[in-house]
Amino acid sequence: QLGLEPNTPLGQAYLIPYKNHGKLECQFQIGYKGLIDMVYRNDNIQTVQAQCVYEKDVFEYELGLEPKLVHKPAIKDRGELILVYALWKAKNGGYGFEVMSKEDIDNHARRFSQSFSSGFSPWKTNYEEMAKKTVIKKCLKYAPLKSDFVMQLSNDESVKTELSVDMSEVANEQEPIDADYQEVSQEAPD
Repeated sequence: QLGLEPNTPLGQAYLIPYKNHGKLECQFQIGYKGLIDMVYRNDNIQTVQAQCVYEKDVFEYELGLEPKLVHKPAIKDRGELILVYALWKAKNGGYGFEVMSKEDIDNHARRFSQSFSSGFSPWKTNYEEMAKKTVIKKCLKYAPLKSDFVMQLSNDESVKTELSVDMSEVANEQEPIDADYQEVSQEAPD
């Protein structure tokens, strides 16, 4: 229903098994590539991307009235992952970016992702993709998004026990665990 393919090499979405109070459940997670695909369905957005920054890369950023973002990746032997950033640019020239340290991303994942500590977690098998998704979601808080995108995003990290023609009408069996989604849904314009 979201136009995303789960558990394929496209990396758009995943069905993640985990135990919840001894009961095996399956959680639907949108991958960062699926999130980007959904963002590009919005006519206002020209580009959205996320990048990993490593120890030997040249990276500078400044916030304030004249924000600046410069990333020059090292050619080889880039070292350990230290930061992840995401940016969006609107067709009218507006833009925004978010930068998070690996430590901040890990703390966020421990707090909001039920699957973070699971051996089956995409945090274990696709750390960079999950980190990019986290930073993209934070970055999009300030993007000009449409309400249908926010409604689609509400399906991320959901567990549902019923089937419906429109799965967005089926209640999630757990509370939303991603604070970024809650912030996005509260700040997005109609």
